[in-house]
Amino acid sequence: MKFNGLRGWIDALKQADELHEINAEVDWDCELGTITRRAFGNGDGPALLFNNIKGYQDGRCTRLFTGGLSNYTRVAKMLGLASDASVKDIVLAARDALASRIPPIEVETGPVKENILQGDEIDLFEFPVPRWHRKDGGRYINTFQGTVTKDPETGIFNVGIYRGMIGQKNTIPVLLWRAQHWGLHYSEYERQHVEMPVAFIYGWEPSLGFAASAPVPMGVSEYDVMGAIRDAPVELVKCETVDLMVPADAEIVIEGYISSDPETFEPEGPFGEYTGYFGGEQGKKHRVRVTCITHRNDPIMRGTLEGTMPKMLNENSVMSSIQRAGVAWNVLERAGVPGVTDVHCPAANNGTTLMIQLRQTYRGQAKQA
Repeated sequence: MKFNGLRGWIDALKQADELHEINAEVDWDCELGTITRRAFGNGDGPALLFNNIKGYQDGRCTRLFTGGLSNYTRVAKMLGLASDASVKDIVLAARDALASRIPPIEVETGPVKENILQGDEIDLFEFPVPRWHRKDGGRYINTFQGTVTKDPETGIFNVGIYRGMIGQKNTIPVLLWRAQHWGLHYSEYERQHVEMPVAFIYGWEPSLGFAASAPVPMGVSEYDVMGAIRDAPVELVKCETVDLMVPADAEIVIEGYISSDPETFEPEGPFGEYTGYFGGEQGKKHRVRVTCITHRNDPIMRGTLEGTMPKMLNENSVMSSIQRAGVAWNVLERAGVPGVTDVHCPAANNGTTLMIQLRQTYRGQAKQA
């Protein structure tokens, strides 16, 4: 379904009684993350809008939204299903969406251009970015953003979710793995001895986070998949300082470049990862040199809490359970495995375990699956 940006999505959740607004003062340092963890619960908690973050009651950005896809009823809503749709029905809808494509369209401008910051105006600490976990190496700004890069050979955009924290007021150290799609793009730019342009999108419709975190094949733009999920093309505008495009009605966009020069690297990590453990010791990593920030008036920050713990799910675990089941079902079908009646991926395992239901008609069919 089309929701007209993050604000339209928030309005839809309000109407469905799926949103809880927190007006009491909450500290960005661990307290916000702790409240989020408790509220997510076992995949049955509401989405949260923090309206009173300590030290950010006034200024450029005062609010943070999280939990938009932390339960199945809201994933169903995103896909245009009834709130009481079964997990199987949600997987079937996701199968179709992840296998379909509606290309984006370019527009001249949009609300994300209402404020344009460059040079000394850039200060990432003006945004209420939490320290989500007590042992995180810093304030992680990249937890549910759309990271946009472009294949320098084909020009196809990739949109993924990769972790990154605030370093200096204008730098974002990131965890860049070459096996990931943006890592493959980075390798091409490195081969050409040029910096890689990158843009981060904070706050848009739910299809952004869903598609960006899904196992979309290399060579397919997540913008095309987002269009299929919302049944309408994504309206994109050009960035100010990098040759990339972002949704016109996004809340916040940060633009920048990543160098391959080790002299530019900055400390990153550890971070409370999807496994429920802190991932990686602090070490020098690639960093984004921020060149521009654009944002709507009174922007809403978007982030999420990682790390599945016993009896505590989160957005990643709920989304992964649907995405991986849908993709696996499509793979089984393309491979010619007959008789598949259901594919389930337990949310608690963050997409690492699959259960396949078969109508068995021959010996070895399960082994083939």
